[in-house]
Amino acid sequence: MSETSGSSPPGGSGVWATWVALAGILLILVGIFSVIAGLAAAFDDDYISQGTSGEVFLASFQAIGIFWIVIGVIKVWAGAALIQGHEWARVVAIVLILLHTISDFLTLSARPALSLIFIAIDLVILYAVTVRWKEASIGMGN
Repeated sequence: MSETSGSSPPGGSGVWATWVALAGILLILVGIFSVIAGLAAAFDDDYISQGTSGEVFLASFQAIGIFWIVIGVIKVWAGAALIQGHEWARVVAIVLILLHTISDFLTLSARPALSLIFIAIDLVILYAVTVRWKEASIGMGN
């Protein structure tokens, strides 16, 4: 006669579920940082110092700030859904983090320390949402 533990369903892994929860929390934090950066860019023209014309890549500083705010809100929303174990949140998180990583590589020469920190966080999030997702999903009770 075999005994089953009440802590996790058979075949699931609470450890991998914890990794996914960590990814969700990190995604929420990155989203909050994006919102803060967006607010700074939208209301302070000196926050982005790419030129004196008031535009970067044919977009105004305010437009870039609003874009960052919207992306940040989506990251927070996806992070919260990821903690709850929603499959769609995993896909959204992967897309957002891949885009975030590319933007960090593009700004590596302008802010190397911050870019490397964000790249490391992005890699942790990608690892957590791509490795053993099925085990994590079962471990979260799905």
